Amino acid sequence: MELALPPEDTLQPQANAQDTSGRAASTMQRVKTMVTGLERRFQEIASIADVINHVAKHTKLLSFNATIEAARAGEAGRGFSVVASEVRTLAERTASATADINEMLPQVKQEIAEAVRGVEQEEAEALLQSAIRLAGLEAAKVEAWFRQIAATLHALKHALAGLHKAEGALSRPAFNAVMVEFLTNNPGLFALACCMEPNAFDGRDAKFSNSEGTDASGRFLSYWHRGTGRITLEQLQGYDKPGQNDYYELPRRSGADVMMEPYDYPAAGRMVKMTSLMSPLKLKGRFAGVLGADFLLDELQAELARNKPFGTGDLLLLSHGGMYATHPDALRIGQAASDLPPAARQAVAAGRRYDYVDETGVARIFHPLQIGAANQPWALVLAFDIARTLNHGAR
Repeated sequence: MELALPPEDTLQPQANAQDTSGRAASTMQRVKTMVTGLERRFQEIASIADVINHVAKHTKLLSFNATIEAARAGEAGRGFSVVASEVRTLAERTASATADINEMLPQVKQEIAEAVRGVEQEEAEALLQSAIRLAGLEAAKVEAWFRQIAATLHALKHALAGLHKAEGALSRPAFNAVMVEFLTNNPGLFALACCMEPNAFDGRDAKFSNSEGTDASGRFLSYWHRGTGRITLEQLQGYDKPGQNDYYELPRRSGADVMMEPYDYPAAGRMVKMTSLMSPLKLKGRFAGVLGADFLLDELQAELARNKPFGTGDLLLLSHGGMYATHPDALRIGQAASDLPPAARQAVAAGRRYDYVDETGVARIFHPLQIGAANQPWALVLAFDIARTLNHGAR
């Protein structure tokens, strides 16, 4: 899948955001290094204070011994006794000062620890703010790609409507050729589909019964896909079977574009995980069928996996109904995001931004995605481990 790059002027804000994030991280790292250095100096001071206290105790003991010996010496030892008394006084003052230092050290240690925690918290908050900005920029790129696909789908609808109005211009081979041309020029798409109401295409369904790209009904059911490695025509499956035909019924009932929840679909003899943008078609003011564009979920995942936010993070797509359209774990693709809190899934469905940090220190930023004219917002999720990211940035 090839995501079209946005214009250069839209890339500049991302570069600025990355630069700002890098400068903030660098400044925070320097502060953290200084505080950590201060913590090491504290340990050194505490060790020296212990040595001084130990020396003071021994000095005081020696002064007592010297006083005793001076007393034994009588008059000859009187001067030495005075010196011993002064030494004892100095030892006591040293011990008292050391005791004062030892009383202050726990408070200093606590303040240093609080400073370290404060720096780490500020660092984490600065990283979260950078992540919120980055998620918005990445979401804009994904939205731009989906808008391009929606524009392609709507252009195909207009082409069919135009051919339908022109006398003698509409034929099944002609419109099939148009679909192939559109699919050829949109390599990011897996398939294009057109499912028409009975006799809504050309009024000649009976003539085309069981022909290529349709079934016994003769309805126009063209499904052009790349499942065989080349663009191939099959008939659409399940369009008339409840539980399988949401891709047809949902846009028909709503009268608006619908971004489908991830689902499995048979193509080229195998089941593939995909999602689809489906759009209703009206001819002469009446519902005539649907056209759709299909995306393979594993290709969406491969595209998003090329980008590692902050060098350690992941980008994921979450559907309107709370299913993983992409996930680093391939087994989670197409599955319900039951590991996310209800508040996060509710925010996605409502099209609101949301973020949280779980108990393991993994942050998740949910940025709403508006896909074409569909009114079912999805979300781009930026997920990263805060501690790992900060350590990665420090190297």
